[in-house]
Amino acid sequence: MPQYAGVPSSDEYSTDTDRPRDGQAALRRIIESYAGPGADLRALRRVVDLCREVQDAIEDDYCREKIRAIAEYSAELLSQAEHRARGPLSGIDFLRQQIRGALELLQSRLYSLERGRRFGQQFAHAGFGAIHAAKR
Repeated sequence: MPQYAGVPSSDEYSTDTDRPRDGQAALRRIIESYAGPGADLRALRRVVDLCREVQDAIEDDYCREKIRAIAEYSAELLSQAEHRARGPLSGIDFLRQQIRGALELLQSRLYSLERGRRFGQQFAHAGFGAIHAAKR
């Protein structure tokens, strides 16, 4: 797979959420650096690749839903020269707002998954896994 600046290679990941978290951060940097107006097909290609990588790296329906939303809004933002205004917001501001919101929700979910995984490991190492299994 292509290597992007600021995104570690696959052998540098230590947890299940490292790759998605790094992909999420790279997506945020791409969206924040978009100067607009106008299409940026190179950035769009990078966003599509990153979304695919993040989606392949995480098995969580909620995360995948947010990644799809990021991909769709990013495609609209980065592929068109002009963007339709939505209410008081310009088209670019609206799309960025939607992408930022989805990125924040993705980041929060990844944090929750990581905390749950770590707590589950601590719980199992403390012997509670065996106690819980014995109660069944």
